[in-house]
Amino acid sequence: MAGPNKKLEVAGSRELAAAISAILAMTAGTAGTAAAQDPAAPGDADTGGAVLSEVVVTATRRSERLQNVAESISAIDTDAIAMRGLSQMEDYAKFVPGLTVSDREPGGNSVVFRGVTSSGVQFGAVSSSGLYLDEQPITQAGRNPDPRLIDIERVEALRGPQGTLYGASSQSGTLRIITNKPDPKAFDAWAEAQLSTIKSGDTGYDVSAMVNIPLASDRLALRLVGFTAEDAGYIDNVLRPSLGTTAVAPTYDNSDRVNKDINSKRTSGGRAALRWDASDAVNLTLGAAFQDVKAKGHGDVDTDPAFAVGDLEQVRFEKESLDDKWYQLALTLDAKLPVGNLVVAGSYFDRDFRYESDATAYENAFNQIAIDDGTSYYDFGGDPRGFAANRELTHVTTIETRLSSDSDSGSRWAWLVGAFYSQQRQRTAFDSHVRDYVDTGAYTFYSDYEVALTGNALPPTDTWFLGTYESSLDEVAAFGELSYNFTEHFRITAGGRYFDYDRKNHQHQEQPQGFSGASLLESTTKTSEDGFVSKLNLTYRFDGDRLLYATYSEGFRVGGSNPLKAASILPRDYASDELKNYELGFKSEWLDHHLRVNIATYYMKWDNFAVQVEDPGATFQLGYVNLPSADFHGVEAEFAATIGHWQIDGSVDYNNAETAEDVQLTLDDNGTPVAFPDAPVPKGTRLPLTPEWTAAIGLEYRPDLVLGGAKPFARVDYAYQGSSVNSLAGIESVVSGHPAELQDSYEVVNLRFGLDAERWSGSLYVANLFDERADLFLNNRWNYQRMSINAPRTVGVQVHFKF
Repeated sequence: MAGPNKKLEVAGSRELAAAISAILAMTAGTAGTAAAQDPAAPGDADTGGAVLSEVVVTATRRSERLQNVAESISAIDTDAIAMRGLSQMEDYAKFVPGLTVSDREPGGNSVVFRGVTSSGVQFGAVSSSGLYLDEQPITQAGRNPDPRLIDIERVEALRGPQGTLYGASSQSGTLRIITNKPDPKAFDAWAEAQLSTIKSGDTGYDVSAMVNIPLASDRLALRLVGFTAEDAGYIDNVLRPSLGTTAVAPTYDNSDRVNKDINSKRTSGGRAALRWDASDAVNLTLGAAFQDVKAKGHGDVDTDPAFAVGDLEQVRFEKESLDDKWYQLALTLDAKLPVGNLVVAGSYFDRDFRYESDATAYENAFNQIAIDDGTSYYDFGGDPRGFAANRELTHVTTIETRLSSDSDSGSRWAWLVGAFYSQQRQRTAFDSHVRDYVDTGAYTFYSDYEVALTGNALPPTDTWFLGTYESSLDEVAAFGELSYNFTEHFRITAGGRYFDYDRKNHQHQEQPQGFSGASLLESTTKTSEDGFVSKLNLTYRFDGDRLLYATYSEGFRVGGSNPLKAASILPRDYASDELKNYELGFKSEWLDHHLRVNIATYYMKWDNFAVQVEDPGATFQLGYVNLPSADFHGVEAEFAATIGHWQIDGSVDYNNAETAEDVQLTLDDNGTPVAFPDAPVPKGTRLPLTPEWTAAIGLEYRPDLVLGGAKPFARVDYAYQGSSVNSLAGIESVVSGHPAELQDSYEVVNLRFGLDAERWSGSLYVANLFDERADLFLNNRWNYQRMSINAPRTVGVQVHFKF
């Protein structure tokens, strides 16, 4: 798969270049006419001077001005979230260079930094990127929670290995969502509502509110946040006859499931936080957050010619739904001590995730295979109909303690030390059902087999596959960083993290339910590992506005063991993998803080990386193997400028992620080569999900006008996502016969304009102005391919009131 996409990529690059040139030309032709004014988001009536706004981040576990952090970091603050109308990962990922979010359905996404991923769909993996909510990692590989951006202080995207400060979940980068905290000094409250309609779809709404209540003068405060939103559906489930087989004509249709706009999604949630300033040097914050996402269907369309569907249409024979509930409890102590600044943070995260999916096409594919080879293992009767159900329970407890030197000490030395503990428990139950399974040849075959084994027939069931998967992951780590300023311009920073992991997995499979024969799997595996990763950073500051840095950093991802059936030929254990990053960056501001340009270039090498494969020796079994290495070459650039009443900002990202050498898998414990039909992975095979080119440009205008006591504003955002592939060619991590396929490039334009007053603001917005269909992810999970796509053109109105 190394070569087939090159022509398409060149074409996409030309489209990108033309779009960037057009927007820059428009800006140059209009930007010079307005007087100075500082851009601000809706709800912020103070526009001040014309300099670029400052963002303070805590990415390095210290509060620092973003431009002073010698790393490749992007931050989206409260004002930018409001101005761009961002609410979920899909909204903001396209504005962050080096970040890709691949959506399968609500709650089913992969967060990828710099292209570091090996599979389009993963089961039971450890993620290569980290997701944090405040101080706690809440990462789940391939199925990350998506906290809605209501009353959020900022989103931070840390690109490149963050292993020293953030651990195994941050091998390639870390995404941090930071909530607004209580303020004991002043009462504050706001309420917001919006109404929207989607082309060819339904109507949606979004209502949210916040109140900050001082309970004791300058010492105690309570902050409450609540929200509920209906994201309108836009995909129709259309009438079609059953699939049938070459031997059996269609015997039913999906008339009982036909419906319009089936992929609507309701998100409700809230937060409560109590802050106590015990003294000027010590504060304690207790917080609770919860969110519940309910979806009536999945937001994908059918691409297989067998269904012959039109635009925004799918064919489902069974009910599809999703319910994703989670909550977090957190307690954080922040104290300024004589020896330094102390932070102690403890958090508990609990998630209950479940879905139902139509598996009719999946079961027909198995059934067809069974008929062709003459066996009865999957003889579902020629025209089966069925569904799959999945429930995942996750519990994560983390405790972290950090002590850092005072940034105002005046010393040439700066240091940070910390300890981290995490306990994660997860249980997944997955079952697949065929209607009237007891009347099929497969049930008869297995029941007769069970009689021969045990003397008992199988109990009546519609469950032809049942699996339960339990895992635990315990981590203890110690980490630290030490910096020394050799001169006022030159600084060196070294860091490291020692980690110790214990991992346990238990799998139980029945095929079908109640069967105790050869396809039964009962496996418990345990692995332990410890190690060390390091970081070295050299920074040269030309002055307060410009710096150059060079970084070497390492990230890691823990390995594990494969549960094996009797016929399995996968290795029992697979090793951890390591990512090494060599990065050079330049951050700068010019023209008295009217122009900002940041650029970073990197080379990364991913050694011994783990890939999920289908076991060629055992029926319906997945496991992990290690491939030798992959290379990553990339450049990330961000810029922003204010010119009079105008602000222009944007980013460009290039990433080339591919295997570094030819691979012929050697899988069994004796080193015997195993012949996969499509297993060889040649050098230069492209890694999945991440485009080679992405870009974003925004143009914002705030004229020096007052209309009815309010100031007008307008903003347009353009985002380009180049083409990508949906899986690693030569190895597919789900049971299907599909090769890696191209996901086309796309461009999206969003527009927002409105009025901003001291106590209120209102805006009209258009998302996906030109009604672009975006290929978000081509999913092979259910055998007949499904494409997740973006929402069509959406028009909405929003009002915001301050109290």
